[in-house]
Parts: sequence; structure tokens; C-alpha cells
Amino acid sequence: MPGHFRAEGRMSAAYPPLFRDLTEAPARVAAFFPRPPADVGAWRSRAAEALALWREPRAQERRRQVVAALTAAHEGLGATAAQRRNLDRLAADDSLVVVTGQQAGLFGGPLYTAYKALGAVVMAAEAEAALGCPVVPVFWVASEDHDFSEVSRTRLAAGDGGLVHLSLPGHVDFRSAGSIPVPPEARHLVGELEALFPPRPAGMPFAQALRATLQRAGRLSLADWFTAQLQVLLGGRGLLFYDPMAPALRAAAAPIFSAAAARAPAANEAIRRAGQQLRGAGYAPGLDLEPDHVHLFVYHGGRRLSLHAAGARIRTTDGEVEWSPEALAERALAEPTAFSPNVALRPIVQEFTLPVLAQLGGPGEIAYLAQLGVVFEGWDRRAPIVVPRPGATLALPEDAAALRRAGVGVEQLRRDLEGVLERAAATDGAVDLDAVFARARSAVDERYALLEAELAAVSTHMPRVVRGNAERVRRQLDYLERKAHQHRRRARGDLVKGLRQAAGRLFPGGALQERNSSVYPYVFRWGGDFLEALAQALGPASTFGQHLLLYWDPEG
Repeated sequence: MPGHFRAEGRMSAAYPPLFRDLTEAPARVAAFFPRPPADVGAWRSRAAEALALWREPRAQERRRQVVAALTAAHEGLGATAAQRRNLDRLAADDSLVVVTGQQAGLFGGPLYTAYKALGAVVMAAEAEAALGCPVVPVFWVASEDHDFSEVSRTRLAAGDGGLVHLSLPGHVDFRSAGSIPVPPEARHLVGELEALFPPRPAGMPFAQALRATLQRAGRLSLADWFTAQLQVLLGGRGLLFYDPMAPALRAAAAPIFSAAAARAPAANEAIRRAGQQLRGAGYAPGLDLEPDHVHLFVYHGGRRLSLHAAGARIRTTDGEVEWSPEALAERALAEPTAFSPNVALRPIVQEFTLPVLAQLGGPGEIAYLAQLGVVFEGWDRRAPIVVPRPGATLALPEDAAALRRAGVGVEQLRRDLEGVLERAAATDGAVDLDAVFARARSAVDERYALLEAELAAVSTHMPRVVRGNAERVRRQLDYLERKAHQHRRRARGDLVKGLRQAAGRLFPGGALQERNSSVYPYVFRWGGDFLEALAQALGPASTFGQHLLLYWDPEG
């Protein structure tokens, strides 16, 4: 029987207030997110609004351009039947998408990447049932990001609870993940992952597929490899992958790049005011952009450099590249692959190239999306519905066993690890050994006193024999008592060790598990059943934004 997750409450205060309030108190954040994420009425109004925009002839042509580019990309990935079906559905005039995304990372990125992707799949299915039109899940691969330290390393909770760091060698400045080749050392890194988490029979297909992603090493970028890894994990669920560095998708976004500089001053002022409004409401803003940023990067010498307004010119911070606003607008239309949006413009590009019903985001994304509603209006559009991603801490059977033996919960372990360990080391357990052996000695003394009296009639030598026998029994009781205490100390040590390992797996490095672990160790052990059960446990969309405590039962 396939395994399943058992939900046992949720973790309090796992996320920032803005993120939590979007689900738990949407009225409080209505100034920033006017459409509650779980309101089906809001879904309907947004669907009507988006479909009206995408019925315009130029938008229809853009849809065909985007679908053709995505179809070619997925054939290169080895498209599954579910993905081909969703590509066909995305081509329909009445289709919408639920989009999420993440920066490229090793081994599918942090565990919350899988939560985002599965959340998009779950919400797309729910929205389709509610709206009666095709709704397709799309994962935006942030291949343009140029933080090599984030792209090239990962942290994993090992089986013994320790935090393991895996990384690729080297360092590259200001180059997008989509332009950095996968180095030969990646094969060794996959071997390290398998050595740490030896695949079991159920997980062997995933291990073999992960190795197969490196067959084109040298021709793959780090972003390509990330996408291939997610394809292994989630392609069968119909999730589509959008790489904004694909030339055809860049071409579709060219009008946005061309108009970005002219609209940037108003957008920057709107972002600043929204930040003040967030602070006034007690929330931390997510964006603090330079007031001269024009929301574009240019690729120069392979490096991704930000563009800023400087008087009547627009230039990179080092001054190596500059244009007049008019020349920049023309260049962006003629050569869109030379440009890339910043964090404030990327949602506009997304809105322009996809019929977005809703966007799933994490706490950081929610914080900056709260400042972009007015920016959408500056582009004659409204922001899509913003939905907090699902989140969870996953307890393995061995974690649950240790917690059960200690009589503590996940939250208590998180708040007071050292106290839990100290009490586990000092506890006497359910059996009072001193009392047990005091009763045993009393019974021996009583029984042998009776034997001595009764057997004295047999022979005058028998009392001495009885007393000697009694002494040997008492020595055996002493031995048994020492062994009982020894086993108790060992059990205490095992419990303390088990609790420490559980804490390391549940809160690796002291952080939320979803930030310092990957989904691959789980699927190596339990295979596709684990992913299927996880998708079911994370839904429905109305619960997204909460941090669930999920206990995995592989026996079903």
C-alpha cells in the first residue's frame, strides 16, 4: 500500500506576518493584495480580466509564439504525456496559468522549491474545476539570476542529523545561471549525493534519471541542469517550465524591455510609496531599489550589469555601456536577448507573456509583490492574484519514534532542544529500578528465611547451605541491577542521540527544514509514492501559507 502523510497541526510563527496575514487575515493586507488568494469570486473576476486581455489579436499572436517556444523546450527535456497535454491546453484561447518559480539550484533547489511546484499543480487543478476553463501550472526558472554562490551549492540534512554542504567549484561574477556551463565535477557531486543517501529500489528510477541529466554535461547550463532535475521529479505531473532566457521568449518580452526605461521613474516612486505604506502597516518592505534604476540589466562581455538613469543617458554603473533612452528602446526591440528584467519588471514580463490567473510566492516574493500593484497599473494592467506557497516540516518514522519516546512534539523540540535533551538524559523512565530491586531483595530474604527454618529439620547442615545459596542469589540480583542501570543509561543515550538526530533532520542548521534540505533524499528512499502523497498533503490551496507538520508513514 502506498505511504501517506499524517498532518498533526502546524508550526506557529514560521513565516513573517505579511505572508501569514495573506492567508489568515486577508482584510489586513487588502491595500496591497486586494484579491484574497482563496476567494473563488476573486478567481472568477481575475479570469475574466485576464482572458479579455488575451483575446486581443496581438496577445493571441504572442500566445502562439510562447506556446511554440515552450513546446520546443519541452521536447528537448523529454516531454511527458501530461506536459504535452498541458501545452495543447495552453494554446487554447480560454486557458490560464498558475505560475510560480525559483532561482536555479543544485538537486532541485531547497525543499520549498518542490512545495512551490506542487502547490502550483494543486491550485491549477482546483482553479480549473472552479472556473470551467483550462488552468495550467507553470514554473518560471529564474535562469537570469547571477548569484553563483546560491546556484552552485546546496545544504542537506544527512541521515545522522548533520548538515552537509555540497558545492561546485569555482566562482563566477555577474553571469546568469543560464549562461554558466555545468562543470565536469557535477558527476562527482551526484555520486556524493548517492553516497549520502543510497537509493533504495523504489528510488532507483529517480537516481538513474538524475545521472542521465548529465549526459549533455558541457552543453548544459546550470539553469538547464536545474530544469532537467525538476523534470525528473515533476514532469509527470504536467508542470511546464518557462526559461526566460530562451531567445523566442525574450523576443516576446521585447516590448516590455523597450518601454521599461520610460516608465521606470513613476514605477520607482510607486514602489517607494508602497514601501512607506507597508512600514506604516507594521510590515517589512521587500524592495528598496535605487531611484535611478531603470529595471533592466544588459549583458556585456557575458556579464549581467544593471542599467541606471544618469541625466539624459542610461548607463551601467561602471560606465562601460550607455545609450540615450531612445536608442535603448530601439536596441531592446532589435536585440532583446541582450537584456534582462530586474525584480520589479520580471512580474510585468510574466504578465505580458503568460495569461496569469495567480502567482504563488514565498515570503520574500510576497514582500516585494506587495509593492508592485501600482507598477502593474502603470503598464495598464492589474496584478494577478498573489498566493502564498505551501510549506511544511516533514517528520520521518525515526523522528516520530524519538519524539514519541521522549513525549515531546516538533514545536517543543524546536523551541527548547537543549532542555529536551537534558530531560531525556536525566529521566528515570517509567520503571523505578531502585524500588524494583528493593522489593526483589526483600522477597529473597523472606523466602530464604522460611527455607532455612523448614530445611533445618532435614539436617543441621542445611541452614548453612541455604544461606550460601541465598548469598549467590543476592549477588545475581546485584549483577542484574547493574545491567538494568547500564541498559537504562544506554537507552537514555540512544534517546538523546535519536532526539538530536531528529532535530538535525527537522531543523537542519537550526533553520526551517524546507530551506536546508532537498526533495531528492526522500525520493531516493521512497520513490514516486512520496511525491504523490506530498502533493495531496500540501493542499488544498485555501491552506497555503500555513506551515504544516507532516508525519510520513511509508506503510500507508
